[in-house]
Amino acid sequence: MTDLTEHVDRDPQLNGDEKETTITMGGQDNSFTVYSAKPTVVKSLLDHDHFELDWARVVEDGAGHSVADREVLPPADGDIVAVEGSMPVGVLTVKSKPRANDNQSSVVNSETVDSSVFE
Repeated sequence: MTDLTEHVDRDPQLNGDEKETTITMGGQDNSFTVYSAKPTVVKSLLDHDHFELDWARVVEDGAGHSVADREVLPPADGDIVAVEGSMPVGVLTVKSKPRANDNQSSVVNSETVDSSVFE
């Protein structure tokens, strides 16, 4: 399988402040929705074992379109510039102490998670 992260780039239509990442979950949900247009976060999400892609934004020749099927990725031409999908709540942690850096790319960790967390 081709590594999708090699096909991720920044969206030329967005400036730095518009490349956001959001996490949303309801009170009874067992999963949360995550969206990102930040290339480093997009790469980490696509590489994460528990990330279920809902759609990806692909830019080809200056025009963007949504791809809702992971099987048609990577795009023949163009770049993946944003993704939205879901993950089990069990992979989300807010730590009591900050990380050693403030890089957004460090928010998503692809360490193996014990599957018993989701039972």
